[in-house]
Formats: sequence, C-alpha cells, structure tokens
Amino acid sequence: MRSTPSVTLRRRRLSDETFIAELGREAFGEYSAAASSHTTQMAAVAFTLIAERDDVSVGLLIVDVRGTRAHLAAIAVRTEWRGVGIGQALLRAGETAARDLGATEMDLATADSNLAASELFLRNGYLRRRVRTRYYGRGQHAVEMYKAL
Repeated sequence: MRSTPSVTLRRRRLSDETFIAELGREAFGEYSAAASSHTTQMAAVAFTLIAERDDVSVGLLIVDVRGTRAHLAAIAVRTEWRGVGIGQALLRAGETAARDLGATEMDLATADSNLAASELFLRNGYLRRRVRTRYYGRGQHAVEMYKAL
C-alpha cells in the first residue's frame, strides 16, 4: 500500500459534472447501465464532496441528509488511487457534514461482493442491517449498513 497522499476535500462545483459522470461509470457501472447519469443526478441534489490530489479530482462522496437521517448515496475513488486512505478521508468528512446538518444516523447500501467497501464501512463502525436481494439494476445483492453519528 502506498502512503496516504495529501488530499484536499471540497464541495462540488458545476464544473465537476464530467468528473462525476466518469467516476460514476468507473465505480458503479458494473451495478447499473445508468451509473453515470444516476451519479450526476444524485450529486446535483445532495451534499457532495470532491477529493483532489494536486488539483486533479480523484474521489467523491454524496450524502443525502433529510432531518435526522443521512444516506450515503455514493463514495468512490479512481481505481489508481484506491487503498491509500482517500475513501477513509471522504467518509469521515461526510459523517461530520451529516452530523453538522442535524443527522444522528447514516445508512448506506453496498454490493455484497464489494469487499473493499464493506471493510471500509465495518472498520469505521458501521453495522449490517440486512441483505437486499437483487437490489442493483444488474441483479446484484446489497448489504444495508448503518451507523449512529
């Protein structure tokens, strides 16, 4: 594993739409044929953070906060930057933002086959709630998880 790079986290800008669409396709394309457009649509209406390394976008996080409930809609890091702590930084910042916006719990769904994501969430205190069969557009199962904030 490479050392954790210096990463800047910032709020989404309109100019990020192409990056969001590309990363959505890269990270979630195996789960949905509409991953690119779905990711950009979510980012347009929810709290979205972009991770940058040397002014290059390398990751994103999308959190939808409604009252005391926050839903982690998406978290993704470019393939070549995975495993160096960027997802961890995004997750922590997303939890802080959700808490600041009044949320007391964060929930999420991740593919049961996405072991790296499951490990990240479990390491950060998320608990499994249930398995949803054929949850994703292409038929994969998902694990619902949650964490008190």
